[in-house]
Amino acid sequence: MKVLVIRFSSIGDILLTTPVLRCLKRQLNAEVHFLTKGGNVELIYNNANVDKVVVLQDSMRQTVSALKKESYDAVVDLHNNHRSRYVRRRLRVKSYVYRKENVSKWLTIMTKHSFMSGLHVVDRYLKAVAPLGVKDDGGGLEINLPEELKSEALKLKNISGKNVSDLTGVPYVVIACGAQHATKRIPLEKIMVVSSLIRAKVVLLGDKTDKTRIRNWEGSFGGNVVNLCGKTTLLESAALINGASAVVTPDSAMMHFAAALHRPVIAVWGATIPDFGFSAFRTWHVDCEVNNLWCRPCSRMGSGRCPLGHLNCMHNQNWQSIAEAASKMAENNGSQN
Repeated sequence: MKVLVIRFSSIGDILLTTPVLRCLKRQLNAEVHFLTKGGNVELIYNNANVDKVVVLQDSMRQTVSALKKESYDAVVDLHNNHRSRYVRRRLRVKSYVYRKENVSKWLTIMTKHSFMSGLHVVDRYLKAVAPLGVKDDGGGLEINLPEELKSEALKLKNISGKNVSDLTGVPYVVIACGAQHATKRIPLEKIMVVSSLIRAKVVLLGDKTDKTRIRNWEGSFGGNVVNLCGKTTLLESAALINGASAVVTPDSAMMHFAAALHRPVIAVWGATIPDFGFSAFRTWHVDCEVNNLWCRPCSRMGSGRCPLGHLNCMHNQNWQSIAEAASKMAENNGSQN
């Protein structure tokens, strides 16, 4: 059986498809192809459950023309947008489609009472392929690090002019500084506060945007903080998360990296809520929320600014408790006991 799986973006959502890829390969012995954007290829590269990664072209016609040559037996659409529907129509083979809960999310946002199914998005992905005879294998997310980023090899890796072993060398906590939308990001002043309270080395990870945001604050961080925002590749960030005792993260791709690498997650929720189905999947985690806010949740995926201008969903978090949980993790080197 030859199956095309479609998920164009984003980083976290690509990782959330990996249980489906594994189950298709192992349970059906399928030849699995994965259609995604070019920037996501490295997330699936070296995944033993994917036989071929197909990159989405600028022209949808070009993309479909190439796909038609493969003669697929089935299409598994885990994106379900106008482009994935176009691919399905053109290929004219049996399709299995992930059903979004956008109406339920909208009702939840409008009423502040959950109308969600209670299923994690991974469970909903797996539900889409259940008619193929695929069953949940109980496993988690997956990401395959290249050999040069694993364990001892990582310690010799040069990042920002220093070996990783010099940057870390002791149990450390990762704080993920970024998220795609501002109302999901941990405010910089709170990153400074929580890092000062953590009794361990702290590694800050983020992209070039976070590097720019944090530049004016860098001198305010304590000596326990190593700022690597904008200085690592995506997979180098994953490798550093893999070595962490704990990961403090907003609702972002870094949370799903931590889940895929089975690291303890302290998830800090702002505009969005775990009920939407995107919490850390099958790894130890604690969800930190300000539950007495009448304005949460305020959007499906976060937004560019707090609609009310205060971002109390982040500012009013119990940062002392978050730091204490992270400190204990570092003291126990990642153990929850």
